Amino acid sequence: MIIMDHKQLYKFIPDIDYPAVLRFDYQTGEVISTMDKGEGFYSFVWPNGATCFPVEMFLADLSDTTKISKADGGTVGTYAIDLSHLVRYCFDCKVDFWDLGHSHIDDLISELVSKVNVYNERVRNNNTIKGILTHIVIFLKWVQKEHCPNRNLIGVDTGLKRHQIKLQTGVYRKGGYSNIYEIFPHKLPDAIQQPKKPISSANIKLLWNALAKDKFNMGINKRLQAIFSKQEQKDHIAYMYNRRIFQLIMLEATGLRPQELITIKAKSNKKLLDDSRIEIPTLKREKSTRIIPIDSRTKIKVQLFLELHREKLIKRLIKHGVVSDISEIDDVMFLNPETGKVVKPDAAYMEFKRLSNKAGITQKNCQSMFRHRFVTNMVKLNLISFMDKNPVKSRYNFADSDYRTILTKVATFTGHKDPESLRHYIDLAWDELDVFSFAYEVDNLHSKLRSISRLVSELKGDIEGEKGSHKAKILSMIDNALTDIENEADLTIPGKC
Repeated sequence: MIIMDHKQLYKFIPDIDYPAVLRFDYQTGEVISTMDKGEGFYSFVWPNGATCFPVEMFLADLSDTTKISKADGGTVGTYAIDLSHLVRYCFDCKVDFWDLGHSHIDDLISELVSKVNVYNERVRNNNTIKGILTHIVIFLKWVQKEHCPNRNLIGVDTGLKRHQIKLQTGVYRKGGYSNIYEIFPHKLPDAIQQPKKPISSANIKLLWNALAKDKFNMGINKRLQAIFSKQEQKDHIAYMYNRRIFQLIMLEATGLRPQELITIKAKSNKKLLDDSRIEIPTLKREKSTRIIPIDSRTKIKVQLFLELHREKLIKRLIKHGVVSDISEIDDVMFLNPETGKVVKPDAAYMEFKRLSNKAGITQKNCQSMFRHRFVTNMVKLNLISFMDKNPVKSRYNFADSDYRTILTKVATFTGHKDPESLRHYIDLAWDELDVFSFAYEVDNLHSKLRSISRLVSELKGDIEGEKGSHKAKILSMIDNALTDIENEADLTIPGKC
């Protein structure tokens, strides 16, 4: 009897006897069979003990052409070890292999990189992680071929085909020979990854500036170009541009989880928006939502996106037969511009990633960092409010009950089930209050000036598209004036307050 280590998802069963066809008699139809003996077989399970059939089948298929060894498992054993990481990740995230997207693999890489030992040293070096990723790519390509041939699960994108997991080509050269292969486009750090921090004001500004400049570089696919008029193509680009504005505004103004963004309802929010509120689904609680107040500028932007650009998109898709009628349109704000359906989480993730690249942001930057910024600001504002009502309170004499009161209030906006899970934001908030001692007086002013900065970014983007006109000189003067206004509105510049 083989005893399996509960921490290990696979076990090697040596000397397997299995039936094989010795000869087939074509005249009688008789199959003459025999028993063959194999080196062994890998049994593979999910963390809950259930058989993981896809991996088990893959390893069995692999063992026909790749070395399997009783002593150390051979190459097949290495695959079993490396695929354990993917299996645990999929089990924890409740996602099937064929539903994986680019963001999932990025998250898995982060987990592999961030694990450290008791000496705070990385458990795996970059070469080890590259080897794991290579085996994961080979396995997922096998899953695509054997289990879901009609799904573009993994591969290099082309003009006609887009994949859930996007690979890039690489060239391996050795001894005068070169081979082209496909790899996951990973960027592994030289040092241990630090925990995610709130996104900086400087990076938020870079994102808005990049979005404004990108307005005139957007295009639509050839299929829609063929059926849309010139004006409809402009309107379609306007929808995609304003959808990106909606994405950034919601991340900054509500602190929602990235996957909550794509599930915000359209119909139920039309009336709420009139009262400067928006209803957001709470991802980690089934059929649960929360209602968050928003400022007037955010309200106007969201209403413009919902009632103008989204409505025009729906009419275009119906007019040209892309969808048959309104019943085929999903009741969400963040619609796929080509189908009128809910956008896949990975599509929103990739859109943000592309914007970060265009903004020239080289350090870690993701949508969830907006959530960290929102939570930190909420805690900070509640600390200020609490101290206004209790002037004797300071960082050094807050009681646990005071913090619990604050965190409970914040949790109603963020959708956290346990307010105590926000405890680490208290230190972040205090640190920022210590650094920005002017926060008490200028919090409201800062919010208004930030709105000015966003508006200026959009206007400068419009001017960028007109640089080739005969009004270039005038537009250049306006651009310079707007830059001066933008700098005056930026409280992050030293010496502003």
